[in-house]
Amino acid sequence: MESSMLVKGNIPHSEPTVSIGLVLPEDNQTELMISFSNLNAFKFILDGTPVEIAETDITIRVQNNELAVKEHQVKEMWCIPLSAEKDDYIQLNPIRAGRGFHWEKNIKIKVLGDVRISLKDGQLFVVNQVTLEKYIMCVATSEMNANCPPALLEAQTIAARSWLLAAEEQKHKDLGLDACNDDCCQRYQGVNNLTESALTAGQSTHGKVLIYYHQICDARYSKSCGGITENNENVWSEEPKPYLRSIQDSEGIPPPMLHNSIGRKSWFLSNPACFCSPDHVPEDELAAYLGNVDEKGNYFRWSVSLTQQELLESINHKTGSDFEYIHSLIPLKRGSSGRIIRLNIDGTINNQSSTITVETEYEIRHVLHPDFLFSSAFIIQTDFDDGSHPTHFHLKGAGWGHGVGLCQIGALGMALAGKSSGDILNHYFRSTELLKLYD
Repeated sequence: MESSMLVKGNIPHSEPTVSIGLVLPEDNQTELMISFSNLNAFKFILDGTPVEIAETDITIRVQNNELAVKEHQVKEMWCIPLSAEKDDYIQLNPIRAGRGFHWEKNIKIKVLGDVRISLKDGQLFVVNQVTLEKYIMCVATSEMNANCPPALLEAQTIAARSWLLAAEEQKHKDLGLDACNDDCCQRYQGVNNLTESALTAGQSTHGKVLIYYHQICDARYSKSCGGITENNENVWSEEPKPYLRSIQDSEGIPPPMLHNSIGRKSWFLSNPACFCSPDHVPEDELAAYLGNVDEKGNYFRWSVSLTQQELLESINHKTGSDFEYIHSLIPLKRGSSGRIIRLNIDGTINNQSSTITVETEYEIRHVLHPDFLFSSAFIIQTDFDDGSHPTHFHLKGAGWGHGVGLCQIGALGMALAGKSSGDILNHYFRSTELLKLYD
């Protein structure tokens, strides 16, 4: 299967093939088990030479800077289906999910299309080349659960297709990939979670993307906006996009006053009836709709308490600082949703006052917690004993993720309330249109 990377600004008029990284060099993985739904449905090429493989289950190991495949020592292995019309799959185990996040784990996945296994910097590098529609039908039920209403699955599928074809980010361009399999890009766990409803969502939206002024939309999304979405330029260093503007995720609720501390406290400590709130998606039912690698919990409103020592260890470890105490966390800039996008950390180093600045919402979430904060939309409350520095830092927050574009739990709430996929997309991506690129 021939594939070349998608190109930003190019609008395809036929279905492309995409390259998705399943195991990346950064995973430092040296062993992989692969198996096949039907061994006779595949051909195998080792270093350019076709070979016969009789075993359904194969363990591949890195040995002496080569791949050990049964009795062979090779640089590259291709597993190629003999027919593009049949849905014979390749199972791979283990595959990393949630790289760098608090829900990181290894999972087993089944994929369609070609699988290429090679070495990069002495580590396993596994790429799945698959037609776009076979890839995209798996994304909605990797990001969210197949139990979600059809309107949510359709909206998620269109957003995911648009994001990939817009080719704005291409975070793994140096590896020749259109995307990886994980939250860094968008979740792709193969056909593991496919259901009839997910297949129907893919078929009913086949080839459809969001368009803004004759360009495919860079349709971002996150798990929960917490009631207000964020402007894209407040999260990434890029130009403002008219369809990625901050919007209130509700109908008929007065906008909160997030420009002052009193308004922010009122917002973060309340539970307004937004689409992503428990009013629309009850917390005791939410787990049934989340992706299978998501942590179960409360994402609309959350609270994290850290001791001085816990916060100190996290900040020093993740910034390379040598703070002896942390005195205060001071937000310097907030986005339209209340997310902190620039933060000062004040403390003591060598008995002298010292300050470091954390510049992005992602780094703030990374630095302030031993694992990872759900979002940077929070207020800070501190406890003091009789000493000169706080004993505890309490973060009262909203949402899960960067908050730009489609709010997945909010879209779920809209779908449960009877809204269509069109209603959902028009709500989160204002002034966009749907366009069918190919049949």
